[in-house]
Amino acid sequence: AQLTDDQANVLSTITQLIDQQTFHTVLLHGVTASGKTEIYIRAIEQVLDQARTALVLVPEIALTPQAISRFQQRFSTIAVMHSQLSASQRHQQWRMIARGRAKVVVGARSAVFAPLPDLGLVIIDEEHEPSYKQGNAPRYNARDVAIKRAQMNNIPVILGSATPSLETFHNCQTRDHY
Repeated sequence: AQLTDDQANVLSTITQLIDQQTFHTVLLHGVTASGKTEIYIRAIEQVLDQARTALVLVPEIALTPQAISRFQQRFSTIAVMHSQLSASQRHQQWRMIARGRAKVVVGARSAVFAPLPDLGLVIIDEEHEPSYKQGNAPRYNARDVAIKRAQMNNIPVILGSATPSLETFHNCQTRDHY
C-alpha cells in the first residue's frame, strides 16, 4: 500500500530513531483508520531487518482475530499473548519468545514482560486505554512499564492514539525525549 505524505514523514522519523538505536518516545496522533497500523508494521519490518525484535501492546478489546491476522499476514514469527489463553498456551507462547523463535509479540498488558531478546522497538497502540492499568497486585501501568523498558534498552517507543492521555500530551510538550 502506498503511504500518504504524512505517513511517510512519520515513518521517516521513526526509522531514523530505530537506526540510531536511541531511546525516544514518539506520539503517533491519528484518528481511527488513519493508517497507524501500517506505520507500525513498516517500523517493525525495519527492526526485523536489523535482526532485532518488536513488542506491540494493544488493549485487550483490540485483540480481535482480525487485528491479529493483520500482523500474521506480514510476519511469520509472531507470538500472541492475551487473557483468553489457557495456562499451557501462555506457557507455550512464553517459551517460543524466550527461545527467540518469535520476532514479534502482539499482546495485551501482560505482554510487556515478554522475554524478547534483542528488543528493537516497542509500540503501544491506543496508549490512552485504561485497560493498560493492572488493578490488582502487582499494580502497574503497562504503558509506563513499556516506556521504561524501551529506555533501559535504549530503543524508541511509539505511542499511538486518536485521543492521547493527558500525561502523554503533557510529556510531549515538556520532555526532551518525547
